[in-house]
Amino acid sequence: MLRSLANVSLRTPHVPLGIELREGLLLLERLQVEVVEELAPEHCFRADTISFSVAIYPEADRVRSAWYDDLTARETDAAKYKKVLAYLARYGATENWEMRVDNGWMRYWFNPSDEVAMVYGVHGDVIRFNQYREVSAE
Repeated sequence: MLRSLANVSLRTPHVPLGIELREGLLLLERLQVEVVEELAPEHCFRADTISFSVAIYPEADRVRSAWYDDLTARETDAAKYKKVLAYLARYGATENWEMRVDNGWMRYWFNPSDEVAMVYGVHGDVIRFNQYREVSAE
């Protein structure tokens, strides 16, 4: 069970997964910085501000993934943990999240109820949310 140490105020925009790509682009444009389309290594649209970067990854004219490089709460491991909890709460109820893999570099969180996964890059302190579908073994 995840426990909150204290609230962290996130300044990044919340990009709901599954929204239309044009809606995701509007969220990035509201940051009033240049939105850059990148084709490699993966197709995405990215916006860089002074305090954070955010990217959206399209699939079939929908946002399937969102990536955050957020300078907030980088001063201690405890602060980073609070930030991770705040991001997880954006994409589903805290009790629905479970960390399944920690290889020392990346932590993989899954929320089967909402079919969302989060990968947290420990050393780079970057976060990516992905939509996924559970596949039955039957």
